[in-house]
Amino acid sequence: MDVVRLHSVSFKSMAEGDPEAFTAQPIRVNFHQLLRTSNGPELLPKVKNQDVLMAVVALLDSALPDVGSQDIHETVHSPRANTIILLRDHADVLEEFSGRFHPDSQGELVSPKLPEASQDHQSDSYQLSELYSDSEDSSEESCGSEEIDRRWSWEHFCAGVQEFLAAARERREIREEAGEDGEIPSSAVGVECLLVAAAAYEHKTLFTGEKVLQLSLLATRKRYRRCGVGRYIIELLKSQSVCGNYDALLAHADSDAVEFFSHCGLTDDPLLNDKFREVRDDWANTTLMSYLPPFTTELQSRNLGFSLSLAGLEVEVNLARMTALSAYQQQAICMTRLVREVKTLREQLELQREEVDMLRNELEREKEKRHKIEKMFLEYKLQKTWQLLEGRDSDGGSQTDSRPTSPAEAKPEPVHSA
Repeated sequence: MDVVRLHSVSFKSMAEGDPEAFTAQPIRVNFHQLLRTSNGPELLPKVKNQDVLMAVVALLDSALPDVGSQDIHETVHSPRANTIILLRDHADVLEEFSGRFHPDSQGELVSPKLPEASQDHQSDSYQLSELYSDSEDSSEESCGSEEIDRRWSWEHFCAGVQEFLAAARERREIREEAGEDGEIPSSAVGVECLLVAAAAYEHKTLFTGEKVLQLSLLATRKRYRRCGVGRYIIELLKSQSVCGNYDALLAHADSDAVEFFSHCGLTDDPLLNDKFREVRDDWANTTLMSYLPPFTTELQSRNLGFSLSLAGLEVEVNLARMTALSAYQQQAICMTRLVREVKTLREQLELQREEVDMLRNELEREKEKRHKIEKMFLEYKLQKTWQLLEGRDSDGGSQTDSRPTSPAEAKPEPVHSA
């Protein structure tokens, strides 16, 4: 079904100056199918469904300025996407406006005046982002796209922005003029005043065969925050009777939203979420968080013929136990073998150390033996050298005493005449 209306819910506002409690009706809608149907049901009486889509895109764009209005529109208007919107009752909002003298305190507009009309589609997204007071920032995105259907859808969407903004501007002026008397006409309250929150999600089937529900966008108007609206939307997404069956609920959380999703029961455990790494990079600069539903869904428990049979659950538990036991046994075997391996390596290391010490001692002994041999050899050489020197000295003395006299050295005796 294109549109599913749920029971109205009461919320208590924590913000100062706001009513103590307000009521809103959640509606699940597929905008792509609804807008393609010529005779589709009206989300609000006397309000075009296209205007409701513009209000949703404006709210998401003002709360998530880094995403960009064109990406937001393509996400919300995707054929597989469903959007949960919370709308207040027209009479309740009209009564609140009538009871206040200053419409500016309602917080539905950023500036005292709505932006002036423009023919530039690129500036339309900027003007839409100023429709709500969630942020003063805006994102300017091009209307071009490679896909013909998306480009036509975005251009068709941009073409109606000026008319929507002009009507919102006119309704505001009527409220400002009639506010002092407290008589505000019913036509002065538009869809921009009734929208409380919006969330876009879609079902995906991973390569592993698991079915996941991926929350793409979530935003609550500033004046309705801190009163349980966001937590209620997460509970709706957890309810498979509302969103259908799935094996896991996934959300890409900004750094500021991780704590919120943790309080709602989602986990950012990296080991657990690694099994969903297929969708990890769908949104940049975010943390992937997941919620795993129970075995017995709410839809099954509401069946008239439902009986709490634990046979299927027991099979699942036994299978999980066997899988966990097998994994534990593998880990235990691996750890035991690693411990044995460490002990063996330590024993080998000790043996090697002993061998090294033995070789070191043997080397020292060999060095001492060599030193002794060299010392003995030097002493022997020294002794032989002294012996040779002494033998030479004794031979030199005997040769000097027995040497014959040469003829030149002998003197002739004188001859005497008679």
